[in-house]
Amino acid sequence: MTTLLLAYCFPCSGNLVTAERIRTFLESGGHRSIRKCVSDFDSCKELWEFLSNNDIRCIMGINAYRTGHLLRDCPVPFGLVFGGTDLNESTVIPERMELMTATVNNARFLVCFSKEMKQQAINLWPDIVDKIHIQPQGVCTYASSPSHLRDILTAYRAAEFGSCSCGCTEDLNDSTKVFLLVCGLRPVKDPIHLLQVFSEWHRYDSRVLLIVVGPEMNCDYARKVKDEIYRCVGILLLPPLPQAELHTLMLLSCAVVNSSVSEGMSGAILEAMCLGVPVLARDIAGNAAIITHKETGLLFNSPERKSMETALRGDTLNRVPSLNIESPFIEVGSP
Repeated sequence: MTTLLLAYCFPCSGNLVTAERIRTFLESGGHRSIRKCVSDFDSCKELWEFLSNNDIRCIMGINAYRTGHLLRDCPVPFGLVFGGTDLNESTVIPERMELMTATVNNARFLVCFSKEMKQQAINLWPDIVDKIHIQPQGVCTYASSPSHLRDILTAYRAAEFGSCSCGCTEDLNDSTKVFLLVCGLRPVKDPIHLLQVFSEWHRYDSRVLLIVVGPEMNCDYARKVKDEIYRCVGILLLPPLPQAELHTLMLLSCAVVNSSVSEGMSGAILEAMCLGVPVLARDIAGNAAIITHKETGLLFNSPERKSMETALRGDTLNRVPSLNIESPFIEVGSP
C-alpha cells in the first residue's frame, strides 16, 4: 500500500519539515509513501488521476484548510493532521471554515499535537470526538560539528540586516550573546514584535544580537520586516539555513525565541529543547502546552513592549542555564 503525504510544502516551512519527517518514518517501517505539495495539483481531477496511477490507498493531509480543497470529496480514504494555523487562524474566516468543516466531516481520522488543540477542534466540530487523536509533534535534530558563530554567519551571509554595532560578521566573537528567532516572515509569526526590544537591549549591551532566520512566506509582510530591521541595531536577518547549520546555530545561541500570535506546536521550540537550548516564547496556548514558565522555558504574555521587557529581565534569564547576561529592563513579574 502506498500512502500520500499532502501538505503546503513551502520551502523550509514547518509543514514541509513535518511532512518529510512523517514520510521518512513510514518508509523506515517498510511503508511506501510519497510526499506532494498541494500546488502540484491544479484540480481534484489531477489529484485523483495521480492517486490511481500510483496505487495510493491512503492519504494524510497536513493542515485542514491548505489541503481541504483537494481532499474534501476525495474518493480515497484520508486523514488530517491539524497544523495550527488551520485551527487558530482559518476558523475565523467563514469560507475557510465552511471548507474545513466539509473536509473534517469526511476524514476517516484526525490528529492534533496536544490536548489543547484536541479540545479546540471538538469545540468547533463536536461530532468528531470519536475520530480525533493526540499525537505530540516529534523533531529530529542534525547539529553539525561545533563551529564558531562567525563561521556560520560568514558562510550564510545576511540577506538583509540592520546596522548592527557588531559590524560585519568578521567582528563577531565568542562573547556575542545570540538570541535566535526561527520563523517564516508572515504576520502570524510576528517577528516585528521583538525588533525594537532587542534593538534597545543591544544599545545597552552591544554583545546582544537577535538573529532572525526564515523564508519570506508573505512578500508584503517580509518587506515590512526588512524596513523595520533597517531602522534597528543589533538585528540580523538570514535566509533559511540547512537544518544541520540551523541546529548548530541554535547550540551557539543563548536562547531560541518565539513571537508568534498563534502556534500549533512550534518545531523550532521543540528542536531547541531537544538540543538543550533555553527557550523564550510568547505565552499563547500552543507554546504554553510545551513550556512550563521558569522551569522548561520563559513565557511572556503580551504584545506590549513593557511586558516583553519584563520577560527579558536579567533576574529571570539567569534562572535558566546558559543565559548569564545582564538586561537593563524593568523588574520581573509573572507572565
